[in-house]
Parts: sequence; structure tokens; C-alpha cells
Amino acid sequence: MASVINGVVMTPVLTGSMAQNIVNLAALQAHKDKLAVSITVVDSSGQTLAVLRDHKAGVHTIRASYKKAYTANSQKRETAVIAKGIKDGTIPEDLRYLDENILLLDGGVPIYINGTVVGGIGVGGAHGSEDVRIAKAGLMALK
Repeated sequence: MASVINGVVMTPVLTGSMAQNIVNLAALQAHKDKLAVSITVVDSSGQTLAVLRDHKAGVHTIRASYKKAYTANSQKRETAVIAKGIKDGTIPEDLRYLDENILLLDGGVPIYINGTVVGGIGVGGAHGSEDVRIAKAGLMALK
């Protein structure tokens, strides 16, 4: 949560080194699982802070991992939750047209620090549930 000190709003920030640690830990998990994926971490404005593509991952996985990270950050919830909500009708289907970087596939997870969304991580290249698991493994770098 943001706090105010002497009239100045203080909000948590995801740094480049934190993002790199997240990507590295996620990549270790993917390697352990023998999965070739791309992993992207974006900051709260949707800009890339860190990215890694396994040499065996498809070239399309770079863009997919970015869009998943962007979507999770923008919507402040997991892309799997959004996709499920669209399927069951609790989230409007038109969400997909909100921005060209929205991607409603499993594998995007928002990054929280002290209750504030500070970015997102996206993983692309494996099955959706595996992408999610790898992303969440990366978030352990913040613990």
C-alpha cells in the first residue's frame, strides 16, 4: 500500500534487479521441469524490465510472455482468472479489444509489493497451467 510521509506519497517500486531475480528464479524452475519458455517482467507502466527466452522456445513466446505480463499488470489479476471470467460471462468479452497488448491466455500474474501492483510476469511456451506455475515460482524471489 502507498503511504504518505510529510505529504509525499510513497509507493513501492519494482526495480530492474528485482525483475532480473524473478526471471532467473522462474527460468530455474522451467529448466528443472525441462520446459522451453520465454519469461518477461514488466513494471507498473507496462515497460519491460527483464526478459529471457530459452534457446529452444518458439520465437512467438517472447511476444506472448510480454503480453501476458502486460495484461496481468494492467488488469491487476491473473490472466487465467480473466480468461475464466470471460468464458463464464462474469467479465465482458470486449476486454480483449481494450489494448493491442491484452492477451487472455494463462501465464500472466500480477506482481504485488505491500498490497500494491508494481508490475507483472508473463511466461509463454508451455501449457497454460505450467506457464502459471513457472511465473509463480519466479515470484518467490520477492519473499
